[in-house]
Amino acid sequence: MVEREFLGWDRPFLGLLVAWLLARRDALPGMLVVVPTAQSGRRLREALAEAGAGLAPRVVTPGHFMRTESAAPAAIEHLAWVEVLENIPDWHAFEEVFPIPPGEGEAAGWALGLAGAMTNLRMGLQEGAITLAVAAKRMVKSIEAGRWQALAVLEERVEKRLALWGFTSRSALLARAEFPLLEGAREIVLAGLPDVPAAVATLLLKSPVPVTALVGAPPDEDMAFDELGRPKALKWEEDPETKKPTEANDDIWTGRTYDWPSSNCGSVTLTADPRQQAAEAVRMAAQAGAPSDDLVVGSADEETAGELVRAFGRAGWVLHDPSHLPPQPVMAWLAAWSSFVKTPTLATAIDLLGFSQTGVFVSGRRAQRAKALSAARDKWLAKERADLVRSLELATRGQDQESLRLAIETMEALEKRRGLFQRDGFHAGLEKLMKAIDPKREETSELHDWLEATAGMAERVDRDPGFWIDLLLASGPEAMAVPPDDRVLDVQGWLELFHEPGRHLIICGMNEGKVPGRASSDAWLPENIRKLLGLSTDHTRATRDAYLLTAMTHARRGGGRVDLLLAKSGAGGDSLLPSRLLLVAEEKDLPGRVTALFREIEPPDAGLAWTLEEAWKWRPRTVEMKPRLGVTAFSDYLACPFRFYLKHVVGMSAPEPERVEWNARDFGNIAHTVLENWARDEEAKDYSKTEAIEAWVHAELDRIVIEHFGTRPPLAVRIQKESLRQRLSWFAKVQACERALGWRIVEVEQKFEIPIDDFTIVGRIDRIERHEDGRRRVLDYKTGNVGPIESAHRVAMTTRTVLPAHLENVPAIIHTAPDGKMKRWKNLQLAMYAAALGDVDEIGYFALGAVEGDVGLSLWDGFSADDRDSAMACAQWVVGQLKEGVFHPPAEKVPWDDYQVLTFGRSLVETVAWEGGAE
Repeated sequence: MVEREFLGWDRPFLGLLVAWLLARRDALPGMLVVVPTAQSGRRLREALAEAGAGLAPRVVTPGHFMRTESAAPAAIEHLAWVEVLENIPDWHAFEEVFPIPPGEGEAAGWALGLAGAMTNLRMGLQEGAITLAVAAKRMVKSIEAGRWQALAVLEERVEKRLALWGFTSRSALLARAEFPLLEGAREIVLAGLPDVPAAVATLLLKSPVPVTALVGAPPDEDMAFDELGRPKALKWEEDPETKKPTEANDDIWTGRTYDWPSSNCGSVTLTADPRQQAAEAVRMAAQAGAPSDDLVVGSADEETAGELVRAFGRAGWVLHDPSHLPPQPVMAWLAAWSSFVKTPTLATAIDLLGFSQTGVFVSGRRAQRAKALSAARDKWLAKERADLVRSLELATRGQDQESLRLAIETMEALEKRRGLFQRDGFHAGLEKLMKAIDPKREETSELHDWLEATAGMAERVDRDPGFWIDLLLASGPEAMAVPPDDRVLDVQGWLELFHEPGRHLIICGMNEGKVPGRASSDAWLPENIRKLLGLSTDHTRATRDAYLLTAMTHARRGGGRVDLLLAKSGAGGDSLLPSRLLLVAEEKDLPGRVTALFREIEPPDAGLAWTLEEAWKWRPRTVEMKPRLGVTAFSDYLACPFRFYLKHVVGMSAPEPERVEWNARDFGNIAHTVLENWARDEEAKDYSKTEAIEAWVHAELDRIVIEHFGTRPPLAVRIQKESLRQRLSWFAKVQACERALGWRIVEVEQKFEIPIDDFTIVGRIDRIERHEDGRRRVLDYKTGNVGPIESAHRVAMTTRTVLPAHLENVPAIIHTAPDGKMKRWKNLQLAMYAAALGDVDEIGYFALGAVEGDVGLSLWDGFSADDRDSAMACAQWVVGQLKEGVFHPPAEKVPWDDYQVLTFGRSLVETVAWEGGAE
């Protein structure tokens, strides 16, 4: 028999509860006091200690009645589900649950995820101490009967598997409904429990000791609560015909008018988003001026809770959000190990190096090692250690060789540790790893407990180390929120607020879906199924939350304050609705509430122009330019001096370590290498037959690809190789014709230097030819799109032409043709080639386009000494600018912007603070 006592709601419940307990001081040691949450239990113990209660009662949460210390560990049950699911030969009997057989077309490890879903389903049913078998019996007359019967069969197999291993599941133990040992308790006190799991309610109603339910409401509200002091969901009326109680249409709590706090004791405030909501909470706290021990800050929304911590922190108040679980570095590190154990690639090794724990295994220098691995992926498309070894054989630059050696050393060190799992097994291997990183078990004690609990199973089931790590990640210990020592307040969750004694209550997150909260988001347990199984539903949650809101507001009407805040949208811009509880009003008040809660509201920064504070602007480091410049770099300066500075002086570029195929640079380099090697072969370069040229370049392409990637290059590279092979076939046709016309290659990759002032201009000419009649020709290979050659170097000037700021009033960039037309230089490459060689009759491109029509020679018709001299004048101007350190301002528009990521959608002028040389 449960006795109810109504304590009223004229002040916060905690004070009423402490007074009730102190009035029974002598009975406290024999009491078992049940509170909703661990936080409310801490509050109660603190309050009793401050009141000098002496011997305090034992304080527990409802979970105390659902303890099953002898149950199988969660990891073992998870493993049992995996074993059962993977050993089902024919899924036909379970097609009502799984129309498509699980694992069909899925990667290895599929059962681990499905097993997790099944264990979560059973955990959801534990609220009512229900197994899948019991649920199937209750659902026998529903349309879902076949589905639940199939699930019950799977559960039976899992229970048998656990029994074979010597375990019993927690679900099975709870279903026995055995009352826990009371350990000396002579009385159970339910201290303001607005919601109790069905399984606990059943046990309490069968309690062998007296149970008293303390209700935070006045006695005249007794019809609104059930026998355990929980708010009732529905009114009951007597049916006039049957004379039996029946459900009425109106809900007791959710249908009850909620009176908003009056202006002198609270407010309801609509804000734009969680950030503004937090800022308003800070303002309200400061304006009210309540001391920290009389202020309560809570949030039903996790997003807003985080913003509250930040907003109050900026105001000098250290808040702690217990709902925010900190990241677990060790668990994240193990997730990285899981990937490396399965696939020991450079990518997974880089992820491992991101964790400080890995440093002990590679002798430090994690950043340098990650950089070396990333560079190998970017430059050499290296994927595994074998690729690094091949790349080292190809590398000619000392810097590349040093980087590759460091990358190889790193992979060897990590693969050595990976071998612990392969040689000693997962459990022994992980024990050794954890001993190395945490010899005193200060951070890994719970992991050691997990290993100890599952070690025996490693001998029963044949699983690889990767599986065990994944199982650990799925069922391992959860993070604990550790509060900072100097915190002033905790951001309380919705259920904790009822037991907070503060007179000033600020509640954020008063939006639908947050208050009332949702009972479950589990797809296996929709609302209708939960109702049939007697589990909590959205309706019962709404009843609970309506009561809590009413009680907390009533408790502060006599000298306290309640401020309710809600947001128009979430942090991600998603639209939010106000809580339905705020809209339960008398007919005359409803229009005003709708207007207040659904009005348009601008974000706090809506009227502000976009500006970037100086402190947040990019500040490129100042670097003195070396007096050596590649001939192809002139086009970059002519396009934009600042981007030239970033690229050629600072050396800033965007790496592409994640790519698995050649980029445009790689594709061109491979093509150049094939044709260079062909032209250096004294016999092959004089072939005049298409077939002979084609055979040679094809064979060389195959050799180079094998040299770089071995016999198993990535699929994308194989496709690109065939594309290049086709281009080389078209090249062979054109080359044979050119050789037949009398052109012969005399120099390949000819280096040159041109001194201009104190600078040295350097370059390398792909191909120099001499005709039988003595003419000399310079060609540059191009694998990209090639238009008319002159337009690639100069652009026509008109009266409407607007020059970039750095080119205004610069005659040196303008070439005036004999007919008086003016053109602006934008690329000096081929003209500088002509200047370097002096006596040149023809210059142009040898295009290797993507279609046959785009493969061939593109010559600069009419190129003359005047063109060459004009280009040299332009080059001299550029060098003069470089000597003066003129790298600003940035051009507003460029043909292709490699540094767009720095602009934030604006311009580099707005986002960069230039502290370099002259402008």
